[in-house]
Amino acid sequence: MNNATRSSRPDRTSRPTISVRGDAKPFDFRHPSTMSREHIRTLQIVQETMARGLASTLATSLRAVAQVSIAGIDQVPYEEYSAGLPNPSMLTTLSLSPLIGEAILEIPLPLAFATTELMLGGNGSAVQPERAMTDLERALMHNVVQLMLPVIRNGFEPVVALEPTITGQEANPLFVQIASATDMVVLISFETRIEGATDRVRLCIPFSALQPFLDDLSEQARMGSLSADKLAEERSRLHAHLTETEVEAVARFRPLVASSSAILGLGVGDVVLLDHPVAAPLTLEVDGVPLHDVMIGRVHRHLAVRVDGAIEPGRHQRRHRMHAVSSSTALA
Repeated sequence: MNNATRSSRPDRTSRPTISVRGDAKPFDFRHPSTMSREHIRTLQIVQETMARGLASTLATSLRAVAQVSIAGIDQVPYEEYSAGLPNPSMLTTLSLSPLIGEAILEIPLPLAFATTELMLGGNGSAVQPERAMTDLERALMHNVVQLMLPVIRNGFEPVVALEPTITGQEANPLFVQIASATDMVVLISFETRIEGATDRVRLCIPFSALQPFLDDLSEQARMGSLSADKLAEERSRLHAHLTETEVEAVARFRPLVASSSAILGLGVGDVVLLDHPVAAPLTLEVDGVPLHDVMIGRVHRHLAVRVDGAIEPGRHQRRHRMHAVSSSTALA
């Protein structure tokens, strides 16, 4: 019986088996992801539109076989992206107004050399030199990037109306600084094939520049997905909360201006002249905002004010200088 009891007990030394599918990705707690699923879905739409436009633009301008497919959307610190760039590279800095700052369009050198070779009458082979581009080759690539700017503008049209312009070209990544080392950037990647050359073209944009427009678009999509009944219910709930909010209402006399010495010189029994005519209305303010002219009066044993009319927007009461007299002089 003891043996049966011992055999029925679970082995405490055993460990559960965990099944993991796919490749595990490292997580950096110093740089957690700040892109939501809505942000990624929106950028995927942008990426698909740009991929179709780039394939058509490159094939038409180069009169060659060009294939562009989406490769992924990543978010990394700018330092990590910059450190992974080879030297030399083909980097074009762009101004994406109204986005703040600049962006980088990275075209790997094998693709850039194949492009310039096709423009000069070559066949765009996969074997290309390992060197920096000459001034002539960079000028040719400037023209190609210029043709790609409308594609970027059309791709981002659902998010923000961009006006992309070229601001510079660099071969050394150390000379390009569009963000601080720890700032997060968004990498929109395209697997690109031009004749025999294949590599990955990437568009690098600071996430802080894109985030306000992505947030606005996500909020609009959320509100647009609500039915008319749900939207009316939310508005009714919001109106109920606002109407129940307590605010401070104050009836004020005309303001006075006084020096510090005059304030310190006040004593018990002194009378302060307000320079406010008895027949003049007071100002009813709600949380410091003037709303109505009111007349002071009395209801039974309580002081009260009667609303005479709304205050015209932009009207400011002139401040008068304070005068203090003794109580005996005031009574006389």
